[in-house]
Amino acid sequence: MRISAGNAREQPGYHDLYQQQAAAQQRPVPVPAAAALGGASLSPAPPRHRHADSLTLDGLSEIGGEEDAGYLYSGGALGGGGASGSGGGAAFGPSGGGAGGSSASTRPPPALELWVTDPVRRIGDSVIPGFTSTHYEYLVASSSEGARGRRRVEVRRRFKDFVALADLLAITQRGYFVFPRPDKNTLDQQLGKSDFVESRRAELERYLRKLAAHPVVGRCEELRVFLETEGNLAGSFPWQQLQPLRGSLLEGIGRLPRQLIGSDSSVPSTVEAQQNARNTSDLLRRFRELGERMRQEYKEPPVLGEQEARLRERRAGVEEYAEKLAVASRRAEALVKEFEEMGAVIGDLGLSLVKLGKFEEEEGAKCGRYTELGVGAAAVAADARRAGLAAVRHSRLARAANAQSMEALEPLHDELAMSPAVVAALREREAALLTAQSIEEDLDKRRRAAGQLEEAGARRVGGDAAKARKVAALQNDVAALEAALEAAKQEYGRVTERNLQELERSRQERSSEFARLVRGLAEVNALYGQRCLDIWRGVGEDFGAHAQLDAQQRQ
Repeated sequence: MRISAGNAREQPGYHDLYQQQAAAQQRPVPVPAAAALGGASLSPAPPRHRHADSLTLDGLSEIGGEEDAGYLYSGGALGGGGASGSGGGAAFGPSGGGAGGSSASTRPPPALELWVTDPVRRIGDSVIPGFTSTHYEYLVASSSEGARGRRRVEVRRRFKDFVALADLLAITQRGYFVFPRPDKNTLDQQLGKSDFVESRRAELERYLRKLAAHPVVGRCEELRVFLETEGNLAGSFPWQQLQPLRGSLLEGIGRLPRQLIGSDSSVPSTVEAQQNARNTSDLLRRFRELGERMRQEYKEPPVLGEQEARLRERRAGVEEYAEKLAVASRRAEALVKEFEEMGAVIGDLGLSLVKLGKFEEEEGAKCGRYTELGVGAAAVAADARRAGLAAVRHSRLARAANAQSMEALEPLHDELAMSPAVVAALREREAALLTAQSIEEDLDKRRRAAGQLEEAGARRVGGDAAKARKVAALQNDVAALEAALEAAKQEYGRVTERNLQELERSRQERSSEFARLVRGLAEVNALYGQRCLDIWRGVGEDFGAHAQLDAQQRQ
């Protein structure tokens, strides 16, 4: 990256840098240390100051940048056990290692490895006659352990296939904390953002890897079919078999008038009772559950069991926790930006001192190398160059440390991205309970109506055939509602159990991940500070400050 006033250009923002760095961390091939120092994905955001004109940070080959980066990545003083006593290197090296001491090259590969690469632009027919539409297809490669070793499968998927996968998982994996899919970002796509395709590719790869890391979702049939079915996903038979039975919204609109006048049944089937109302075509059921929810919130709060009350408190706590995470994420963004600015300013200072040394050297040569002025100018040039190269090393070290800090902060951003999915899964349990309550209320009404009709028919001599038919119809509805209620209660119990399992799992993972975050930040800052101390201590010793530095260290 050339740092000059004439070639300054806009760099990616912090979130883009984070996504690129997170994607690089998850790749199976380790990133060399030199790439971490000079790669475009780790370039700092445009600073507020102007850079020097002629020399560049990367153009100075004698500053020892690779040695400094290797010190950070290998762990330096902390690598042999350090304060944490783990016996490993730095918490976040170029290979993307976690808090453990072993590197990615020595660890066994995960059960399912995933990559999203090679975006290809396709042009097809639009839904509007005479127009064409464009989309991108991505190569989704998966490698899994099989009976005959690792098996690799490659398929082509477009973004709407990922949307279909997320929608299907929301139905079949109800109650689990499923990592949310990337947003569509239609506006950025229409505006032709230069890095839009690469950013989406990294987001989709991260999404699939998060799904694969889930202990249940990573082994589900939906994900397997998505990763292994070749050709058009929507038209494949295995994918169609996984789709739940549900009507369209137009069918629901056409059915609603018949339900209101009683010519069509308004009793949900056992399959529909196990689904969220929004995933069915029964609009009458949606309105009933909406009315029941409004009644519970504003008129008559429901009587909840102890477990349900605790789970609703946990959901409120998760929502509040997400707000705190958002604040922490903004502070982390500010930290990274300021650190980038500091490193760039120190680098400019170093370049300016190197230029000053070069100017003094040229002026001394004009006066004569062995003259008094020439000797003095040479001394000033050597001193300025020594200090300038130290500042440039400091700048490049800050650049590498900033990239390491971004990797260390990854658990914070993952937790923030996961919070909406956690809230949604907990609300799915509340929706399942609302369905059971709504069906139970409807069942009570029909039972009372059947009883009243039977009583009225019994008072009439010879009975009432019309009322008898109504009673028979109501009894059929009561039987259907009893079956639907049983299915709804089973679904509520299943979703509740999943919520409890996921809350415990997320608690344990949060504890380990935030311990990794703190350890990573501590190691990166400790190593960065130690290396900067070594650099500037060497400069101070060259200028005779050794005794003073030793005295200050003893104090």
